[in-house]
Amino acid sequence: MEAGPPTPPPPPPPPDPVAKTPQEAAESTDPNEKLEGVRAWVAQLDRKLQTRFLALGAASVLALAAGIVAVVLALGVQDDSATKSDLTKLRDQVDEASRSASSAAEDDLSEFEDRLTEIESQVEGLRSDQSATDRELSVVQDDIADLRDQVDAAQQAAEDAQEAADAAATDSSDDTDDDSP
Repeated sequence: MEAGPPTPPPPPPPPDPVAKTPQEAAESTDPNEKLEGVRAWVAQLDRKLQTRFLALGAASVLALAAGIVAVVLALGVQDDSATKSDLTKLRDQVDEASRSASSAAEDDLSEFEDRLTEIESQVEGLRSDQSATDRELSVVQDDIADLRDQVDAAQQAAEDAQEAADAAATDSSDDTDDDSP
């Protein structure tokens, strides 16, 4: 091993220029990039919603299982110390837990539906903006084609005029040559 200064580690590779965060895509002026950013954001939101939905479902199942276990244990106990009022209280608690879990799930679902509706309206707005841009681009391309045709016609007229002037100059010099013997 040679003694010398240590070599620095190689620099990390540059980030992928195609991959943009939804925020970077939203700041872009290109409608396609904005649309891709919205799609990425929707996919990200979908993953989050799926995770929350699964967690809520698991919590609901656990709460329901706990309630069922509690009822089964209460009914399975042959001890006379349990009274009907105790069972009623337990059933009420299970019903309350079920209602609160259902209410929480409905609230989350309502919130997610509102967010999804908002995202859908944003995507529709981007689509309409893109179609308007496409129409404007088509008009501009037609105007360019018309201008090119006009330039070609003007160039042809200039060439024709030059040829006529050259022909007239040639004819005039031929006439003067014929007059001098």
